[in-house]
Amino acid sequence: MKLTFLGTGGAFTDFRENYHNNAVVHLLGNKVLLLDCGGTGVQSLKELDIPVGNADFVLVTHLHGDHIAGIEQLGWERYYTGPNGPAFAQTLLVAASDVHPGLKSCLAPCVEELVTPLAAYNGGFDFLFTTYTAEPGVEMALGGVVTQLCKTPHVMGDGVDKPCYGVVLREHGHDKGGFYYTSDTTFRADIGDLFPDAEVIFHDCTFSPRYPGTVHTHYEELLTLPEAVRNRIVLMHHTKVPEGVSPRQDGFLWAAGRHDSFVLEDNKLTISGPKGGAVYQQEAGRWKRAASIRVG
Repeated sequence: MKLTFLGTGGAFTDFRENYHNNAVVHLLGNKVLLLDCGGTGVQSLKELDIPVGNADFVLVTHLHGDHIAGIEQLGWERYYTGPNGPAFAQTLLVAASDVHPGLKSCLAPCVEELVTPLAAYNGGFDFLFTTYTAEPGVEMALGGVVTQLCKTPHVMGDGVDKPCYGVVLREHGHDKGGFYYTSDTTFRADIGDLFPDAEVIFHDCTFSPRYPGTVHTHYEELLTLPEAVRNRIVLMHHTKVPEGVSPRQDGFLWAAGRHDSFVLEDNKLTISGPKGGAVYQQEAGRWKRAASIRVG
């Protein structure tokens, strides 16, 4: 199973440094499943030489601009472009039932009017997109990968609980292992117990000091996790690691960067990206670094 980050930056990231925290899961037949598509999603696909025509599916974890602002562009490009002219391809939007209504409310006015070779139409949303409701705890199979949504705490308070979902990802036919992708989340001290079978946990992280009203997980909080849990965590959503901070020395598996790829197969994890990577082997349930991958 392979996951590639389109970006690992936060909502306010400087695009010269990173892109919005979105990713693609590689499926059979060169297709990809997008885990969100923020404002930089389509540009990042192009930089990775992934044709938008191969991005048939978008799994939307929640409604924030850095996770959905690029879906309109993706829908238009898949409909009006292709290797031989317009492909008129629809894009499947996958989300929980409490995310879909707001998602359509955001997109529908932007794509309401549409022209085809036959005529002009209103109701463009139904030309560009189809929708599928994936409920928490229910598995969904796509192109050799099984996904499962898990409710995660993001924007919460007295009477407030924004719908937001992490994603379990496994190869089809496997009932254990694989990845857990938190999406945006506040800190959960029991994350390791909640997902004991996940071989890699891609975890929301910000390096700013924790403050009241935060809606993300802070590095100082992650440092309190047991070493065995940190050994499974890849940091994301952080934009960049500050000077003087070393996630690897602090026991974390990796701090993901824009366009980093993670390939999991047979107790081996291969990480590669523009700045290098590493190969890890599982020994007694823990990741041990076996080799480094250098670029240039």
